[in-house]
Amino acid sequence: MKFWIFMFIVTLLIPTSLLLTWYICPKIKTINNVSGYRTKRSMQNQNAWDFAQKYCSKISLYVFFPSLILAIVIMPTVTSKPVDVIGWIGLGITMIQMVSFIVIIIFTEKALKKTFDESKNKV
Repeated sequence: MKFWIFMFIVTLLIPTSLLLTWYICPKIKTINNVSGYRTKRSMQNQNAWDFAQKYCSKISLYVFFPSLILAIVIMPTVTSKPVDVIGWIGLGITMIQMVSFIVIIIFTEKALKKTFDESKNKV
């Protein structure tokens, strides 16, 4: 049971980080190399930065709920399973949850490309 509790907490780490992204990103007002949504396109100018932080935050909230539900629904079904099964199920959930970050990057980059032209001006 202790390992199940550990794995359940591990599967909740990514939803927690998505919630933190939703909360923290819009509060980052200046372009920096430490925190926030940092890509070449998002760091072109202050307008792109502000847009990327807000958009990334919005997408984070959208993928938070499926990610959380995945852990909350699947993990209780394996409480009585052997440790190795719990570990593999937990790993599978975590890998699926990691797709959330790829989704955030893809959608935010597409929105940045659509919103800002090559001259770094808002379309």
